[in-house]
Amino acid sequence: MTTIDEGIGSARSSGPSVQDLLAADTRRVPESLKDHSYVPQGSADIPKVRYTSNDFAALENEYLWTRTWQMACTVDELIQPGDHVVYDVADQSVLVTRTKDGSIRAYHNSCLHRGTKLRTESGRVASFRCPFHGWRWDLDGQLTELPAEWDFPQVWNQPESCLPQAQVAEWAGFVFVNLDPDAPSFETVAAKLIEHFGRDFQMEKRYKAFHAVKEVPANWKVCMEAFAEGYHVIATHPQILEFAGDANSEYSIWEDSPYVTRFVNGFGVKSPHLGPLSEQQIADAYLQFSARAIRGSVEVPDGRTAREVVAELFRTMMGQSLAVNLSEVSDSEILDAHLYHLFPAFAPWAGVGQSLTYRWRPGPTADTCYMDVLRMLPVPDGQERPEPAPMQVLRLEQSWREAQGMGGLADVFEQDMENLPKVQLGLKMTAKRAKKGVSMGLYQEARMRLIHRHIDRFIREGLVADGRDVSELEPFLVPEG
Repeated sequence: MTTIDEGIGSARSSGPSVQDLLAADTRRVPESLKDHSYVPQGSADIPKVRYTSNDFAALENEYLWTRTWQMACTVDELIQPGDHVVYDVADQSVLVTRTKDGSIRAYHNSCLHRGTKLRTESGRVASFRCPFHGWRWDLDGQLTELPAEWDFPQVWNQPESCLPQAQVAEWAGFVFVNLDPDAPSFETVAAKLIEHFGRDFQMEKRYKAFHAVKEVPANWKVCMEAFAEGYHVIATHPQILEFAGDANSEYSIWEDSPYVTRFVNGFGVKSPHLGPLSEQQIADAYLQFSARAIRGSVEVPDGRTAREVVAELFRTMMGQSLAVNLSEVSDSEILDAHLYHLFPAFAPWAGVGQSLTYRWRPGPTADTCYMDVLRMLPVPDGQERPEPAPMQVLRLEQSWREAQGMGGLADVFEQDMENLPKVQLGLKMTAKRAKKGVSMGLYQEARMRLIHRHIDRFIREGLVADGRDVSELEPFLVPEG
């Protein structure tokens, strides 16, 4: 099945590559999908303790989540002055709001008196008033009310009394925040994402049609990595092997934009793990699985492929259901999973088939996290933007099936969720003879290796800047090579 070539991560599975599928597409393929690159990320094991240690989680909380760009909300949630979203990550909280002049600002969500959280829920207010002692700030972050101000001459009417701000960036209908005032710009960090979506995918013409967040019993990296590769399909999602080219997935790392990576899984072709299948068998299996299937079968004529036929069917059905014209949209955008990733934890899909976006955040311990799933659908042709869907919150014990509107996708997610607590428990096996590291693939899991190296760099730089001993990182460090 596999041809071994020289060089780390140069081996590839047999069968058609993603670029082969694009070359056979029945429509013009976006140039962004042809832009693919791979940079080797070594072969060393990843220490297990990075996923299980509360000490390492504390280092991430202090030096990763406070210094990176993270998606806080959509622009559609901040239409009127006073509209605000509370974005919580690790032990930090940010108030993202629309001001009276129409700009968007992000404030540290903490009263400057004794630290009380100003807002615990998103909504709309005329000002931000501390529920403890009544200090009040206007939407521009100016302190406007201080009960018994005579007792606070060091605060009242002083420049330091304004709410501290985080960096804000707007991109393609999303609002991003960064708590580090000295961090590189969003445009620098997200260069490849901005280039590809700006040229080919028009994310700004989508709206939030679904949003659910669930607490997950696993470290945020364990959860994120479950959605970062197609390698797990053979064991976790065997029901899709007849129409998913899992082992032929493409993984891109760009040297000129190292914080953006991409995973593409081609559909409408069989897995190379299976023996011969006819094009009709592939189409029948795909339609039987898909929520877009119609009753009965669709014939695959001689000389045509299941991929072409199913893409044409989905193109028509999706265009009608979404009220948009998809006649010139490529087979790849209709069928395939194009999952981009912006470090550390934002992952938008580029195609129109699912139009999903993911976000991950750490939980209260190293053993838990939060995963957000958004569905960003095209705005119907000739219509105004629909209202953004409210966020549904699922507790640790709840299933994705309880999220209204998630549809058949919930069943696939639950297959992934069954694995995650087992992974977390297995990673804790650190007895004397137990394996101490995680052995990731050299190609299929290279993007995950890169993310770990980014994490180490942020923590190391933070420790140095604070004058702390870098040896604090040593037990968790990803080895070179």
